[in-house]
Amino acid sequence: MVTKQSRRVPFPDSWWVPILSIPISFLIWLSVTLLNAAFAQHIGLQVSGYLSETASVLTAVNYALSVFAPFALYYDRTYVSEKSKWTPTLLYLFIFVPLLNVLISTSYLARRHRFVGTP
Repeated sequence: MVTKQSRRVPFPDSWWVPILSIPISFLIWLSVTLLNAAFAQHIGLQVSGYLSETASVLTAVNYALSVFAPFALYYDRTYVSEKSKWTPTLLYLFIFVPLLNVLISTSYLARRHRFVGTP
């Protein structure tokens, strides 16, 4: 008799949160950048400089999330495969690639929602 051995995952149902933060940080970066581009001539150089620095910080945050996301995805993948019929492929681990990570994390979370129900 073959039994599926379950692995112990710390914080089993919370590993999707860092994955969700990737598209959220991208949308915030995009809105700050577009706001700066649209209103830079009207708001002055001081405020425009602050918005540019905010966009740079958001870019650094997105890169940090890209480095951490494969670990979160590995643990979440284990949780999803134990709780549903779907086992996510290892191709989702390409989440570390900047800009591509927004598409990968969004598609992963959409499929995860279909099989597990959260987020």
